[in-house]
Amino acid sequence: MSVLLRFLFSAIGLLVACSFVPGLGHGTFLDLLIVAVILAALNTTVGSFMKLIAIVPMACSFGCFSLVINGLVFWLAGALSVKLGLNFTVSGFWAGVFGALVSSVIASILGAIFIPQDRRRPQGPPPTIKVVN
Repeated sequence: MSVLLRFLFSAIGLLVACSFVPGLGHGTFLDLLIVAVILAALNTTVGSFMKLIAIVPMACSFGCFSLVINGLVFWLAGALSVKLGLNFTVSGFWAGVFGALVSSVIASILGAIFIPQDRRRPQGPPPTIKVVN
């Protein structure tokens, strides 16, 4: 159930990003749901591979280079969705970077609000602390 909610929140994030970021266009909400699935698949495969290859620039920039990779994957998702006949367009690299940033922030906020987290302490006695003299 939480996976379906995450795809729904991702589609809502894409909708918000399309309304705020110039250079992004969208069709129906069903198109955005399909783009959310495409984006998840691309992030899992291509995005992970690109982050593995770019581990040195990511370490040198304290992870900020991942914004570039997320923008490229977002741009690729826009190009792939056009090829598949979906009405989701990304006009360039910067539109992809800002679109990825806005949509991920919105999806994360919605996920934090609506998907319950199990924050209970583990059962059992508290761990003992040994003091060594």
